[in-house]
Amino acid sequence: MKQPTKWIAAALAVTGGLVMSNAAKADTTLSTFQNFNLSATYANWDVTGSQIISGGSGFTPVITSGSTPGSFEVQAQAYGSGAYNFASPINATGANEFVFTFTINTPSSGTFWMNPGVDIADGTHLVHLTAANTEGAYLDYSHYSKGTYTVYGPLHDQFGGADLDVSTITAFNLELDPAEFGGNAPYDITYNSLVLTTAPEPTTLALLGIGAAGLVIARRRARVS
Repeated sequence: MKQPTKWIAAALAVTGGLVMSNAAKADTTLSTFQNFNLSATYANWDVTGSQIISGGSGFTPVITSGSTPGSFEVQAQAYGSGAYNFASPINATGANEFVFTFTINTPSSGTFWMNPGVDIADGTHLVHLTAANTEGAYLDYSHYSKGTYTVYGPLHDQFGGADLDVSTITAFNLELDPAEFGGNAPYDITYNSLVLTTAPEPTTLALLGIGAAGLVIARRRARVS
């Protein structure tokens, strides 16, 4: 075997090992929102205080806990939020990305500037997450319409604070600010899942590219010989 061929084989072996190593790390599900209840509610998700915060509009939020995964539903008007505290800390060592899925049920038509945010706490501080795949690269304010969304991103704080300590996760916070229409009409949102996962590191992706390139070269040389 010629030396270049050995180098290609080594690159492919290392790449395969790193990819398999990343794949072997299991996801950590923080919630499937089945039989789910918030530990505390704030602003217009708070049944007792919502009428005052809404300027006396009299709209009382309806929060429903379903028996199937992805069935926790919030109907409210204007900004509201709620916290969920784990009974004991969650260890998600190795995770470097969140995946958050939710369904906007109303408004039934049109596109609105909204904030379906999520924060995660590690016992020392709250990390305000930023998504990698929404308008403006933020999870907070983007254009949304009726439908199901899966947003994901690194476990960095969008305001520049310390990253999430994934070995000790103590709570997470849901929030929704309907911005454009929230003061005039109620909204309806269903939460489906919140998962921490391990996305491939840039070095792994780079080696995967090297391995793929090496494979192409090896095939071309084999054809020539």
